[in-house]
Amino acid sequence: MKTFEISRIHTSAGIFRLSGYVCTSGDRVTLEYRTAEFMGTDGWCELDIESEHARSILAAIQPELIEHLA
Repeated sequence: MKTFEISRIHTSAGIFRLSGYVCTSGDRVTLEYRTAEFMGTDGWCELDIESEHARSILAAIQPELIEHLA
């Protein structure tokens, strides 16, 4: 498990700031998030990474994040 910190990434779902862990098992790469924020109109807004809504957003952008971290 390796830690990651992305200070700003532009994705198809918006602009995010993220930190967490990259887990690799063979060819499979998964991400575990410690913090997740998105850029709102008034600045950074924290996502509740335990909520279903936040999980669906993070799952949708995960391929972009894995590509960025590769």
